[in-house]
Amino acid sequence: METNVVRKADWLLVIEAKVLPDEVAKEKEKLLRKFARRVKLAGFRQGKAPLSMVAARYEDEVKTEIVEEFATQAFRQALEDKDIHPLSQGRLTHWNYLENDELRFEVEAEVMPQLKVRGYHNIKLESVPRPSKDELVAKRIEALVERAARFEPVERQAREGDYVRCDYSVYRAGKKTDKQSGVLVKVGDRENLPEINSALMGKKVQEIAEAVVRYPDDAGELSGSEASYKFYIREIKERKLPEVDDDFAKDMGFESLEVMKSKLAEDADTQASRMMDEKREDQIFARLLELNPFDPPPILVEERLQYLLRRLRVPDTPQAREEVEPKAAEHVKLDLILAAIAEKEKLEVSDEELDAWFAERAKQMGIPLTQAQALWKRELALDEARRRKVIDFLTESAAKGGLIVHPDSN
Repeated sequence: METNVVRKADWLLVIEAKVLPDEVAKEKEKLLRKFARRVKLAGFRQGKAPLSMVAARYEDEVKTEIVEEFATQAFRQALEDKDIHPLSQGRLTHWNYLENDELRFEVEAEVMPQLKVRGYHNIKLESVPRPSKDELVAKRIEALVERAARFEPVERQAREGDYVRCDYSVYRAGKKTDKQSGVLVKVGDRENLPEINSALMGKKVQEIAEAVVRYPDDAGELSGSEASYKFYIREIKERKLPEVDDDFAKDMGFESLEVMKSKLAEDADTQASRMMDEKREDQIFARLLELNPFDPPPILVEERLQYLLRRLRVPDTPQAREEVEPKAAEHVKLDLILAAIAEKEKLEVSDEELDAWFAERAKQMGIPLTQAQALWKRELALDEARRRKVIDFLTESAAKGGLIVHPDSN
């Protein structure tokens, strides 16, 4: 059997094979004898039918098994000879028997791209301005205030921003199709249908609000349909934010407002440094993708796409795929580039570095070290620690020969 291994894409390996008639004949005879032992033809006891009759009766089945046998051999041999690590099972794409029973076929499989990464030494970076500490502290306080918001019942008409607890029913073509009780609806929320916001505005407790909704053409299976909503208002609540004072600070776990602001300022320094690091890393990632274009394996992109959809809690729809798939492909390409740099630069993670990685995870999550070690499988932790090591290597390289500037320094 003669084989030729070809890459038809960065991620697609194709094994072209030719099997000479003599080899085909030997395999055919072996398979016919195997068929003859297990089949029973009319007029003959099982295993006693002449090979010529078995060949005539099972010609198509024998030919198919011959192809599958040689295809399996060719695929395994190519993996061994070329040291290939496939991402998918080999697929027999097409095959033909030519004159004198010469066999030709192709087997393909998804594989890791062979990357020769370039341009990652001394990447030049743009200046990264340091975030304002005061703004970060203000945003943190705002977040704490939002988290401490209270909902208080009010005896007045519903206003924009109020929360209405209600029961509602939905009618389509005069029939009730849905009914919900005790639902909390924010009046004026952008996620609500405009007709529903208009119907709830100005209503009081124990009043009925009605809305007729015509769904837009991009509403999936509801496109172009019409529905009537009937709401019974049970309660109206106003969202009230606490005053930022010593009492508020104590509720948040600080001794006083002054102590809270001081601690948040310390945290803001750390946050600002982390944000600057992330922006520099984003520049490095963008430059790596620009300098090393290639097509990622679809099987890996699909895996990352599924992961992102689960993480975003987004249903797997054509629209969601269209929006998320480019980001999934970018993630896969970046992972492969970083892995190639690690291999080229021989960046490995020592036991001490892995222990430090686990210790940092434990500190960030506020859990014991043993618990952090139990949360990650060792192989996954090694991959994450190696990725971090590559990023640190690239950042250090950029800092030596690039243009990293700290505007707040001399």
